[in-house]
Amino acid sequence: MYDEAADFAEHRSQIENMDLTLAECGVVLDWVNATVCDVGGGGGLRAALLAGRTKRAYCADILDQQARYSGEFVKLLAEKLRRYGEHLPIDRFEFNVTDATQLIYRDKWFDFVSTVNTFEHIRNPTQALVEIARVLRPGAYAYVWFDPIWTTDTGSHFQHRVPEPWAHLVLDDAQFVLRMREAGADAWEVEEFRWAMNRQRLSVYDQLFHNRAKEIGLELKLLRVWSGVVNESHLNHPNFALANRMYSREELLTRGMVALFRKYDAT
Repeated sequence: MYDEAADFAEHRSQIENMDLTLAECGVVLDWVNATVCDVGGGGGLRAALLAGRTKRAYCADILDQQARYSGEFVKLLAEKLRRYGEHLPIDRFEFNVTDATQLIYRDKWFDFVSTVNTFEHIRNPTQALVEIARVLRPGAYAYVWFDPIWTTDTGSHFQHRVPEPWAHLVLDDAQFVLRMREAGADAWEVEEFRWAMNRQRLSVYDQLFHNRAKEIGLELKLLRVWSGVVNESHLNHPNFALANRMYSREELLTRGMVALFRKYDAT
């Protein structure tokens, strides 16, 4: 069941973590004059919170939130912010329906791009980073944060339906979907499981952030990777040994990543 207060607190925490990462890297952005974009922004809370400090904030997502809320998405978002003591400057906020791998924005448009809990969903994260690099101005920054990766104990994103760790790796899709349905999953949840996760392995992100990023004009300023399980008992579950036949221990335990990039200055 949706918990609005918890959702708002989580998004506020994401912004705070982003600010801490920027500060750790010694990055001081001119927020007042910045044009920013939150790619894969979903319900718009992060972009809305950023709008209060920036020249203009865009929320980019593949799902049409305006259609979902009968054209009242921005109005309802502003009301949500007011309930938690925040203000949405509507004239500085814009929502756009666009694929992260084919962004509608022109080259060198943004001073800052963020994407949180999106890269584990995007089918082609390499192309998404290419697009982020394209729309960044020289000297601008991109912040990428995501957790959990597909190969973790809860990487299916549906542990509330199939709680056994790594079940999505040791069962085939048909078996996992059957377990979901037996647990009461709706049809849309089944479709989410089938299509909403990119199922990319850790090596894809390693290569992307360490090598491909440089080729497309992004300097890696920080990369932090964290590991673990949501419950220590998962390490003793039979699925861990079964999954370890197909995936390395590092893959099974690496939960997420945060990366900060700077677009190289024009030469």
